[in-house]
Amino acid sequence: MHYPVGRCPGCGQPATAKVLLTTITVSSDMAETLQEVSDGVLEDITYLARSKHRVRILDLLTGGSYTRGEVGGTTGIARTTIDRIVNEFEDRGWAERTTEGEYRATPTGERVATEFAPFVESMEAIRKLGDLVAWLPTDDVPIDLRHFNDATIRRPDPTDPTSTVSHLTTLLREASEFHCIVGVAPPVAFEKSMRDRVVSGELTTEHVITEGEYRYLLEDRERLPRWHEYVAAGANLYLHEGAVPCNLFVFDDTVFVAHSQGAVGDPLVGVESVDETVRSWALEVIREYRTNAARLDADSF
Repeated sequence: MHYPVGRCPGCGQPATAKVLLTTITVSSDMAETLQEVSDGVLEDITYLARSKHRVRILDLLTGGSYTRGEVGGTTGIARTTIDRIVNEFEDRGWAERTTEGEYRATPTGERVATEFAPFVESMEAIRKLGDLVAWLPTDDVPIDLRHFNDATIRRPDPTDPTSTVSHLTTLLREASEFHCIVGVAPPVAFEKSMRDRVVSGELTTEHVITEGEYRYLLEDRERLPRWHEYVAAGANLYLHEGAVPCNLFVFDDTVFVAHSQGAVGDPLVGVESVDETVRSWALEVIREYRTNAARLDADSF
């Protein structure tokens, strides 16, 4: 994907700017909460977070009652470690011994395990995504980052800067449904595939573009006939006033959040996911922008 020379079509910023980069800030409410948190709360978090064995044993005891020997047989953790951790859990009120001599999590322990698991999963996703997490459009439609745990980070092959775009084109050619919000003009191969599959009746679309992209397309006489045919054949194309938070695509069950560094010809990187929660979130984001967008007809090109 590329920007027209000079300025980004989505927001009018210089093409060399990282125009899709958003920032993560801590709200004033969050700052106040962190200032008021007690040492005991931080100590509980630290205690559980510093040991995989503690997390695993608490999770196990949340699912049923076990003797210490059964805990060892299930987890493979040494008996001396199990004895120490179970005793610590009892002291904290997170586990209790039953009349049958087994151990299970208390309601408090169950709640600790339930609340801790999503936090761990979210942290795993943040570590995996790295700096890409900054431009996921989570402000308009929130989503727990833990749902990106199984996402694939796609970066261009060093020997082929267009490999990510080629991958997206393949996804498009195999899809029957295509949803997107974009602020950049697509590569010609991708554009032709959009047109061809809609014309052939193999693809339905929900396609939101920005004013900047629309103006850029109007200036490219070679592209105009393809877009006219695309819409005339039944593509649902909408014009959004202003910028969009990212380039977001849904190809059937596959979600792709794309990011370019902003300069002409820069390679495309992105986050790809087949998680159903991520797909539902992506469709909601796209429809949020489509709701306030104007429908374009074939004569618009």
